[in-house]
Amino acid sequence: MWGLVNKRFALCFSATLGVALVVVGCAAKPSREAAVVNCQPPLAVPCRAPLPSRGAALQVGWVAGKSAPASVASSPRALDALPTQFLDLTRQQVIELALHDSRILRDLGGRILDAPQSAMTRYDYALQRSDPFYGPQAALSQFDTVLNSSVMTAKNDRVFNNIVLGGGAQELLQDTVSLQAGLSRRLPGGGVVSINRRIDYDSNNRAANLFPSIWETQLEVGVRQPLLRGAGRRFNAIAGPNAQPGFVFSNGIVIARMNSSLSQLEFERGLQDFLSDVEDAYWTLQLAYREYEGQRQARDAAYQTWQSINAKYEERLEGGEADKEAQARSEYLLYQQRTLEALNGTRRQTGVYESERRLRYLVGLPASDERLLRPIEQVSTAPVVYDWEALLSTALQRRIDLRQQALRVHQEELRLVAAKNFLLPQVDLIGRHRLRGFGNDLAGEGSRFSGAFNDFYSLEHQEWEFGLEMQVAAGRRQARAAVQNAQLKVQRERAVWEQQQRLVAHELSEAVARVEVLQAGIHVAGSRMEAADRRRQAAAAQYAAGHTTVHLLLNAQEDFIAAQQRFIETTTDYAMALKNVSLASGALLSDLGIQLAEAEHFVDVQIDWQSQSSTVPER
Repeated sequence: MWGLVNKRFALCFSATLGVALVVVGCAAKPSREAAVVNCQPPLAVPCRAPLPSRGAALQVGWVAGKSAPASVASSPRALDALPTQFLDLTRQQVIELALHDSRILRDLGGRILDAPQSAMTRYDYALQRSDPFYGPQAALSQFDTVLNSSVMTAKNDRVFNNIVLGGGAQELLQDTVSLQAGLSRRLPGGGVVSINRRIDYDSNNRAANLFPSIWETQLEVGVRQPLLRGAGRRFNAIAGPNAQPGFVFSNGIVIARMNSSLSQLEFERGLQDFLSDVEDAYWTLQLAYREYEGQRQARDAAYQTWQSINAKYEERLEGGEADKEAQARSEYLLYQQRTLEALNGTRRQTGVYESERRLRYLVGLPASDERLLRPIEQVSTAPVVYDWEALLSTALQRRIDLRQQALRVHQEELRLVAAKNFLLPQVDLIGRHRLRGFGNDLAGEGSRFSGAFNDFYSLEHQEWEFGLEMQVAAGRRQARAAVQNAQLKVQRERAVWEQQQRLVAHELSEAVARVEVLQAGIHVAGSRMEAADRRRQAAAAQYAAGHTTVHLLLNAQEDFIAAQQRFIETTTDYAMALKNVSLASGALLSDLGIQLAEAEHFVDVQIDWQSQSSTVPER
């Protein structure tokens, strides 16, 4: 008998296991939502190989699973090494070079060393999307079909003092087998449906048994549907099933996707700031080159003047007095020092080499090599006239800060809608239907109860349950507090959003005013440079004719150098100011022709920007 039981048990176990594997295989297919996530594979790090015994760079490469980076910089340039080889780059080429390796959005503040966890990377969005607790996949997983199955066998040998307690047996000998498999799924409206199949075997020595061993099989279908609290597609999409007031450890798919949108906008803002720093570094380097060239030309002019006076000084001629020769030599040495500082930089001034190293770091190049980066794009001095109303409208719609805050406002409004659901009582509709089968054998044929399967398919043993369950807390204090808290959060985020719009209008106004000021400054600085140049030329001609002193000549040269320097600074500031207007209006990335590929994944989150009320002061 036990051999037959084992054979039947093996058949049932194999069938149940086969069904379980099929269901698991179907459930394991990736959903469409999962295809959106773009995660980088982890680095392959060996586990048993010993650390290299020499070379810190080799140890770093071992830990990272790769060799040391190829962009190893050469030694810094010597102070007297004049630039001779250049790599000429336009502004667009520098931007493309910076985007070529943008895994880490670099900054000049050293944050990657001081706080590496706060560094902005292109992995952040994928990390948020793949978060197993709060990401979109985690929210969707709450509605996945769940398979549960079990196989249990037992042997009982019990002695009873009272034969009645043993069911007619003083010593109960019993063998049992239980096989169970089921599927359950949560519906978008909050309900749960389940289907369970169960097969039981029982063989014992009770005297009152109809059969020495019996098989029972049953199929149960159940549903539990909330009618008030926790019901509805909207609530479950916002808060998720099994949510509690305050939404602790709970997230619906709508909120999860909005969090992904916030993560994408955060990366977009970091990218915008990164490219703004790159462009500033580009114009700063060009300014350093122009300042160096101006100081070099001033040094050469001062040298020629000193040599002319020195020749007269050695011949004891008029105009070659000792004080004049000393003043000319001092003037030349002053510009010699300024030229050296313009090339190498000081504590107060960034020179060509330092500015070039900063640009190299931002675009991901080695700190130095045989060639110097040299900007070749001409600074535009053409006047620009802005349409203030159109510019302000663009800023209010495209500024990333405002778009992020608008999403936060919308999130809190949705959470408020869900919080009001917790004020309702918990009323659940419950229904079950069960079909049973009983028999001496599992699949036997013959008279009634000869086989459990035959009895099951006869549909003679049907059971059902139907009813309501209700639960409500007196006073609903927690739910009321949650609603009040959600209302306060909405008001706070709206107040922050309105204040952000005012600040954006002020920043944009300041950026446009700065452009207008620099436009006028370019005209004045250009006129001043022309006047100083004419004065320098006239002073040089008069000095050559012996009609003026060397003091006036040196003063004229100094005035021309200062005017030229001011013109260079003003034109460079003008180029940066034009960029700052694009930055303040939120159009910098589009002006540079850059579009994030991840943006196509957020079409499911729509916000009516025009419906949000705002108060923005006019400029």
